Amino acid sequence: MMREGKSAGMLLIGMMAVGLLLGGLAQGLAEAARITKEPSGFNGYTWGTPLVQVAGLTRVKDPKIAEPLPGVEVYEKPGEVLTVNGVTFTRVLYRFYKSQLGGIQLTYEGKENREKLIQWIEEQYGRVPPVERKQKQIEWHGESTVITLGYDVVTKLGQLWFTYLVLTPFDNSTTDTSGY
Repeated sequence: MMREGKSAGMLLIGMMAVGLLLGGLAQGLAEAARITKEPSGFNGYTWGTPLVQVAGLTRVKDPKIAEPLPGVEVYEKPGEVLTVNGVTFTRVLYRFYKSQLGGIQLTYEGKENREKLIQWIEEQYGRVPPVERKQKQIEWHGESTVITLGYDVVTKLGQLWFTYLVLTPFDNSTTDTSGY
């Protein structure tokens, strides 16, 4: 009888230990990168700048890209070449919500460039938890900005998004989504 009680106690302790371990792993998986230095814009452009004050932009011709949602208009600067940490972007799109700059989307090629961008973002905005580094998409969350870095292994294309949450067409009562 005593043996059964001891075995049951050991089983209970073992189950509690596994529960704590799994709880700790889940907490680590849920941990997102935090922006430690909140950006007020990107590449010399300030969030909220009216469209009429940004010179040289032309509206994207593809209607699916140009007006993805009501109130959102997408522009690009023809001939613009932008390089960050040795990564030259193949396309830069400027997203305006209600005619104010609310996001910038940059497209790049190659997995090696993803690693260079992770390094740069971490130096500028904050470290990413090691478990997040392996994700297809990494997000850094700030008070009013989300930085999203994604990469598709099939197309070998990636995107870097800077999204100013104040100027998005979404309900931003939580910051667990980004982009638009």
